[in-house]
Amino acid sequence: MKMYSDNFYKTFINESINPFILFSSEGKLLDFNYEAEILFNSASPKEIFELTLEHSPHNFGFERKYINLKYAKMRYYAILIGYIDDEHIAIELYKQINLEKEIAKIQDAQLTNIFSLIDISKNTNFDFTKTTITEEYDTSIPEIKVNINNFLLTLNEYFKLFAKSKKVKIAVNVKVGEYEVIDSKKHSIAYIRCKADTPIEVSQDLERQALKSHINVFEVNGYIKLEFPMIL
Repeated sequence: MKMYSDNFYKTFINESINPFILFSSEGKLLDFNYEAEILFNSASPKEIFELTLEHSPHNFGFERKYINLKYAKMRYYAILIGYIDDEHIAIELYKQINLEKEIAKIQDAQLTNIFSLIDISKNTNFDFTKTTITEEYDTSIPEIKVNINNFLLTLNEYFKLFAKSKKVKIAVNVKVGEYEVIDSKKHSIAYIRCKADTPIEVSQDLERQALKSHINVFEVNGYIKLEFPMIL
């Protein structure tokens, strides 16, 4: 006997922080929740369907696997895949919540021109006779509060990744319509985005150092991106 209606279960799944996706056996999208919509901004349904088939159980039923996945700045530590007939297969990805991330402390920061810090780090890490750098800066970004030492250390780890590249594109801009809340205040988000002429992967040293500066690091469309709050 059902205790709740199907609408209750549908609403419950929709409100989950974990992406849930239902496919047909041919890979057609049949149903997905709100969190899956966000995931589709970074990973295509085809990519998720291929992941589902790769890790699906051999027989009818469900199988949970612990697997590290990263799509843009979203990380997942496990997946649940199941099917009870030959027509439908579903996957749920378990989101990893980073509880170790340090909260930015405005009192520990100084008002700084980030373009000056970027120039210092570029001059430290690049040989301009070997690397051609194309820049696209939003120079309207004002001075913001950062921990100068941590920010510079993060930039150094960041640009180290691109130091041997022949061509590098660097963009600095502000995200439109997104904010980060710190100490009950909304702050716009700025980003630095780099892309080289060859594929570059994020290093663990960069991720560890970025944590200390309250900077998000993620890869998207061949770019490595640093995002941070604009604390004025």
